[in-house]
Amino acid sequence: MPGNPRGRLGMNRNLFSYHLILVLVSGKLVRFYRIFRRDDKRTVIVALDHGRRHGPIPGIEDFCGVVSRLVDTGIDALMMTPAMIERVVEVAAGRVSMIARIDGTGTVKGPDETDDRLISSVKRAVRVGADAVSLMIYVGCPREAENLEKLARVVEEAEEYGIPVLAEVLPRPPHLPDAYSSETVAYASRIAVELGADIVKTYFTGEGFEKVVKSVPAPIVVLGGPKKPSGLDALHEAFEAIRRGAAGVAYGRNVFQHKRPELMARALVYVVHQALEPREALERAASEC
Repeated sequence: MPGNPRGRLGMNRNLFSYHLILVLVSGKLVRFYRIFRRDDKRTVIVALDHGRRHGPIPGIEDFCGVVSRLVDTGIDALMMTPAMIERVVEVAAGRVSMIARIDGTGTVKGPDETDDRLISSVKRAVRVGADAVSLMIYVGCPREAENLEKLARVVEEAEEYGIPVLAEVLPRPPHLPDAYSSETVAYASRIAVELGADIVKTYFTGEGFEKVVKSVPAPIVVLGGPKKPSGLDALHEAFEAIRRGAAGVAYGRNVFQHKRPELMARALVYVVHQALEPREALERAASEC
């Protein structure tokens, strides 16, 4: 067995202080710890919400099929729309936590991807069994005010149901041209938390990511973005993100577009929860899948 991952990669201080806040809201705390493990306060989320924006891209054409390949890999949660949660309930119920994506009108072929309005509600997310709701927040674009108002409204509704809110924070031009810098990501992420987001999903900035973690009093999970040249590249980024203070990952295409999604998912679990080096994690996952 590997050594204590806390000793190797360090602890996420934000999660400890955040626990003190959440303990006041028992329902939210219960759901929070279905997504984040209690022992290391980390999570591996596989995002499968791409269909609402991209349509049936490679890897998720057979949606139930890919879900069935992922649910027993040790991942902590899947992210998808409430409608898709209903379609996989027989496969996934009781085996993995669900995060409901409740916005999604900004498609890749539409006029403005930042015009991402609500397509569902917190109430429906709770009804289908989700443990958190998620939504896109674009900061720096012409529709910034609408995005922030959307987040504030969802936070208000989520408080009534005791369910955490995950804000996927994406800095955008023209006002934030350097979208991937630590300063910009910290700026945009802090705004989301000030408006009530419980969890932030955003870019990994590499060097300087510690500044993002220090500036944002909520757990940060890093997004994977487009498929990387190799699975090992994706695992290296996850490893670095955890080492620099991330509370987990929320990877989509780098998992479901891999030729063996279950292999990548299991390897991510080893990187995030057991602090294995990427190559070792991949080899161990390969021996088990």
